[in-house]
Amino acid sequence: MEHKKKWDEMLGILLLALSAGLLGVSAFLCAGSDLWYDEVFTMGLASRPFGELVSITARDVHPPLYYMLVKLLIAVPGKIGMHQAAAAKLVSVLPFFFCLLYAFLKVKKLFGMFTAGLFSFLILTMPQLADYTVEVRMYGWALFFVTAGMLHAYEWVSAGERKNEDASLSFGKAKIKACEKEFTQEAKGHRKKNVRYINWCAMTGLLLAACYTHYFACVAAGMVYLYLWIALWQEQRLKEEGKAFMLSGLLCGAGYLPWVLAVVTRQVGQVKENYWIQPLSWRSLGGCVKFLFQPFFSHKTLNIIIAVLLFSCYAALFVWSVFRGCGGSRRIGLKDMVSRGKDFEGIKGYNAVRKGLFTQKDCGVQTDLWGKGELLDRRKAFFSVGCAGVLAGLVAFGFLASFLIRPVFVYRYMLPALGVFWLGFAVMVSCYLNKKYMVMPLMAFLLVIGLRNYRAFYGEEMWKKIQMDGAEGVFSQIENEDIVVCNFDQVQAMAAYYLPNEIYLWYGEPEPLVCQMYPQSHGLVEGEFSDEAGIRKLRKLLDSGRRVWFMGSGNARDEIIEKWERAGIGADEQASAMVERYWFNLYKIFYENE
Repeated sequence: MEHKKKWDEMLGILLLALSAGLLGVSAFLCAGSDLWYDEVFTMGLASRPFGELVSITARDVHPPLYYMLVKLLIAVPGKIGMHQAAAAKLVSVLPFFFCLLYAFLKVKKLFGMFTAGLFSFLILTMPQLADYTVEVRMYGWALFFVTAGMLHAYEWVSAGERKNEDASLSFGKAKIKACEKEFTQEAKGHRKKNVRYINWCAMTGLLLAACYTHYFACVAAGMVYLYLWIALWQEQRLKEEGKAFMLSGLLCGAGYLPWVLAVVTRQVGQVKENYWIQPLSWRSLGGCVKFLFQPFFSHKTLNIIIAVLLFSCYAALFVWSVFRGCGGSRRIGLKDMVSRGKDFEGIKGYNAVRKGLFTQKDCGVQTDLWGKGELLDRRKAFFSVGCAGVLAGLVAFGFLASFLIRPVFVYRYMLPALGVFWLGFAVMVSCYLNKKYMVMPLMAFLLVIGLRNYRAFYGEEMWKKIQMDGAEGVFSQIENEDIVVCNFDQVQAMAAYYLPNEIYLWYGEPEPLVCQMYPQSHGLVEGEFSDEAGIRKLRKLLDSGRRVWFMGSGNARDEIIEKWERAGIGADEQASAMVERYWFNLYKIFYENE
């Protein structure tokens, strides 16, 4: 047993150290200043006063907490000369740092060092997750709030019982009166009040923060409360803990109610009228699985094979956890105890069982389909089911709302629940530590997938940084008094972040919120969207005597230039560049007869 304890703890320490190193690499990658449209939106909000920030957010489709955090946390780095985009990227590293801190302090305490290390590694390296360590969006914070809230919920469920469970395993050697006193106090609910109070407050605050970070994080918070209710019922403690549970839910709901009444109902109306998300189908469920499990190897077929294998591993462990964690519970008698190696001393032990002072839960003995196991394993297994259930409930809500109202769900909205999803997987794996021949191949498999995923993320971010350095050289050709025309609204918003120039959108109107955050953004024409109207406006810009540039992106740029040439307006290509995910060519616009 000592040997087994040593190898799994050492492996957990190594995984935790590796995860800390990978997070340090993510912090290094924050030096890049490349941003895409959604990140530009974040930076625009963070630059506004708090009152205006909340007002703009209320007209958008996300709650305001994350934007407030960015505004507060980028202030200090900005004073020492750090680029605001880099500082905002570091803000996205912070929630993953807190996840690692929780792994070391909380997951280690509740589930052991192996689980802590594996969980830390998984949340940084599983498909999609590494990207959000540097993306200037709220998903990392939503993931942290939900995961931390789930851990406090589990500790609330198990608070004050670990000592008794340990005592039960050596029941025959312990003093029966001491055990009777401990278990009687347990039955009456005399637990350490400070542990319960801390977990109650922390869980309530964290889940409320999740609600104010992302609406699907709010759904995940509701699923955490559902897990807690079922877990307390399963532990036969719902009656004694019911008031505290209800009070926590009421406080969380009351704290969120002002935003719901003032904003959410109006936002729902806006979404019902017009929203950018495409319709879902039942095939989208396969897309969810792909998003969760498909790695980033260069060979497409290999990616599919590995995704199937990883999904199969998770599914097999989940099925085991369902049987293990949701099995029946009954009181056990002296014969059952003796058959499990429990040596009761005399009549006191017999009377203790006969009078019902000790139940299956009190003695730490699990009667499941195989007739063996312990309460702690059963509780851990049920927690794993609950972790997967948080994600399942979030996806179910997204699909249901999309079918009943209008499409509101995209795959990245699963991110708030991915922390608990992979935490549950780490806990499930830890239940097999006595089967080293199973765990070690699985660990090798996960290491290969995770490190390859992270390597792909690192390569992509370094490539973006190189491209951004080139784009800054292109931007330097544009003087402050020049005029810029774009044919794609997201490129226009990106350019408005990097350039102080007047920037016009060909044949369309930029989003009103973007115009409020970046006042130099305009539509080339108002109301009359036609080629003739656009060309007339373009002539006026050229007649002003200021240089006019065209940042053309996509295939549409060639068609636009052909229309201009037929109207006597030329476009001379000067350079091409890429910012984040936007390729564009820079053209100098002029009259052809000049």
